[in-house]
Amino acid sequence: MSELSKTLEFDIVICGAGPAGATCALTLGQSGLKVALLEKSSFPRDKVCGDALAAYVPLVLNSIRPEYAEAFTRFDERMIVDSVRFVAPNEKHIDIKFPKQGSISTRFKFDNFLFSLVKTLPDIRIFENTTVHNITPESDHIVIDAGKDLRLKTKLLIGCDGAQGVVSRKLTNTTVNRNHYSAAVRGYYENVKDIPPSTFEIHLLPEVLPSYLWIFPLPGNRANVGIGQVSRLLSRTKINLRETLQRTIQEAPSLKDRFKDARLMGDIEGYGLPLGSRKVTMSGPRFMLCGDAASLIDPLTGEGIGQAMVSGRNAGRQAMLCFKENNFSASFMKQYDKGVYDKFWKTHYAHYLGQKIIGNRPWVANTAINMALKNTLLEKAMKRLFL
Repeated sequence: MSELSKTLEFDIVICGAGPAGATCALTLGQSGLKVALLEKSSFPRDKVCGDALAAYVPLVLNSIRPEYAEAFTRFDERMIVDSVRFVAPNEKHIDIKFPKQGSISTRFKFDNFLFSLVKTLPDIRIFENTTVHNITPESDHIVIDAGKDLRLKTKLLIGCDGAQGVVSRKLTNTTVNRNHYSAAVRGYYENVKDIPPSTFEIHLLPEVLPSYLWIFPLPGNRANVGIGQVSRLLSRTKINLRETLQRTIQEAPSLKDRFKDARLMGDIEGYGLPLGSRKVTMSGPRFMLCGDAASLIDPLTGEGIGQAMVSGRNAGRQAMLCFKENNFSASFMKQYDKGVYDKFWKTHYAHYLGQKIIGNRPWVANTAINMALKNTLLEKAMKRLFL
């Protein structure tokens, strides 16, 4: 009988090796616990995303091990950004400086960077090309079936497997709510003209409101360009996001000259965003959810990588507490929920309200940016709202 034809036992199983799962594994790397990390693909692999890395990403890595933050400083497959340009429907714009530097990196490169750090950890057993088919909770463990030849038994399961992940589907009653879910598309373009230095752009164009078009610069004269739409509105308007993106960059007065000689690299691809504008079940007896599986996408900016990493780190810390106290109850897990929501909920809810206020009202964005250009106090207020 081969090793993979029998049940393998672990203290902790992490489903998904994206930013949430990889950060969770890094947190548990020196815990002395027996940990399995399951990933349905093999690295390096792509992930459709906006590719923005929050300024606090290196701080998360530093809080686990300073060596990880130092490795991030040497990671050169990213564009450092220190400001954002908001372009109003009337084409006036305002540039807002960040208090700290953020980054833009393709998920192909960044996820592989995190995964390469995990691969150095001797106590983390990695299973690539492994798709979880079923999860069965028992009284003192959880059974994970990942094909006819692989079954795992664990005392604690951490779901980092995305918006439609099997962990959430099997262990919670959370379903898609179109008021708190967004669809988005993005494409990679090269040779986009007049990208401001160290700046990413948010275009509040009439063609795409109540969403926005983004231009996020990348190394090698490339840019991540995309738009999104709240699913509730998308189901009503029946807008084709791919066609809208291409038409907008070809016809919008503020963009058509900039994209005249630009070239689309590959396809325009779509993805779903479970927004952090509602609280969902993030944990229960012997399990926790992180990142997109826990609906932690910023409702206004669409950012989710930083949230995934924070939740992954916090889940790893909570897991160690569970084993220290020998307590895997739903009530004990609530410490994890509280820590994540204390970090993000106020901002996410404010951004949700901001998105609703702007809505399909170009005059709101025009007025806000016009006034901010004339009043430094209003500029600071706008900075606090968006950043």
